[in-house]
Amino acid sequence: MDNMTLLQALVYARARNVILPAEYYLLDLNSRQYASTVSGLASLDQIKSVLNAVYKTVETGGTFQDFQNLVEAEGISLSEAQLDNVFRTNAQNAYAHGKWLHQQRNKEKRPYLEYMAINDSRVRPSHLALDGVIRHIEDPFWQTYYPPNGYRCRCTTRALTERQAQSKGVTPDDELPSIQPDSGWSFQPSNYDQHPESILNSRLASQSNTQDEKRVIETFSRESAIETEAIKQIKTSLSDVDEVKRGQLDEMVDKTINLDPNIRPSDLRITLDLADENALTTLLKQSEIQKDQHGTIGKSIWDKIMGAFNRLFSFAKNTAHKLTGSSIRGIDDLNLTVGNVIGIKTPTLFREAEKVGKQIIILDAKGVAIDLSKISSMDGSLLAPDLSLEVVSNSDDQLVLKRTDKQAVRYFIANQNAFSLY
Repeated sequence: MDNMTLLQALVYARARNVILPAEYYLLDLNSRQYASTVSGLASLDQIKSVLNAVYKTVETGGTFQDFQNLVEAEGISLSEAQLDNVFRTNAQNAYAHGKWLHQQRNKEKRPYLEYMAINDSRVRPSHLALDGVIRHIEDPFWQTYYPPNGYRCRCTTRALTERQAQSKGVTPDDELPSIQPDSGWSFQPSNYDQHPESILNSRLASQSNTQDEKRVIETFSRESAIETEAIKQIKTSLSDVDEVKRGQLDEMVDKTINLDPNIRPSDLRITLDLADENALTTLLKQSEIQKDQHGTIGKSIWDKIMGAFNRLFSFAKNTAHKLTGSSIRGIDDLNLTVGNVIGIKTPTLFREAEKVGKQIIILDAKGVAIDLSKISSMDGSLLAPDLSLEVVSNSDDQLVLKRTDKQAVRYFIANQNAFSLY
């Protein structure tokens, strides 16, 4: 999704009037599209804090855990199930808005849409019945069934060319599923075509919304140059794609699409370079990327790299309690005395080295790395950042580490010399 599309999505999301739950459920379904609330909260300030946490997470490409942390920092207590509902519903609405606008801009080349449900044990039967429906983008069908189609809905759409649609088969009228949208849910993508000013002038708009819109626009305008430069630097640092790497990338796409059909190709490209020593480590070694907190280019680069890692980590994390290998980039530069705690600051490759060396074992390791075998034919793991490891033992032929909550006093960046935390 390009920056302008995301901006439009977030402007719309922030333009929705924040109201109390009792007021929200008195509105008709169509009017609810212009309002937001959070059940279980009786304070408008708390509701705004939770929703702002959603939008901030979407803006920065963060994860559900990032959202949870923001809410907890505000001292707001909601169940994980309710937080998941709030996050997924509002984030999906924003992304769907941006996707609809993007599809509208490209409808001359891709005039058809295909409904895509997630075919697993959690999918609702009514949503699964819509899976595979193909209709023209201007068909009224999409004004009722464009996803999301309910709270916590994971469905999406795919734009098709005329040739693709005809090859797959456009769904005829008499084969359209005869189902009703989820009770209490209304989502009409055509409403998103309104300019923010039109939304703000609706009967539910308020002056506070106008200020929210201005703030979002000003923020994106200020950061657009930084964002562009960050993307440029990442692209420049990615290694060349030869036939071998192209094959690896294609394989990653095939594997991950079954795990998450919404995975971003750029996430796989970045992760492929992280898992193969190359020029991307030039970006990762820069200490200002880790230290910067002021929205500079370095911080933007770091956020994008971590966004890619976290999205893959969510479904490809390792399940083994013990990881073994013979090479962790950068570890030879550290003091590996028993009892010392070392820290990893960036996604770091852990695997068997081509040359046989000292065996390295990480204990208590479940859920600390991307299991590369889940998304590729590559062996090894990509260790998560901000990981602290205590030295259990260190001999000529074996180094044993274990995950710990203790504070590390020495960190290293992938493929670079260690540097002091202080």
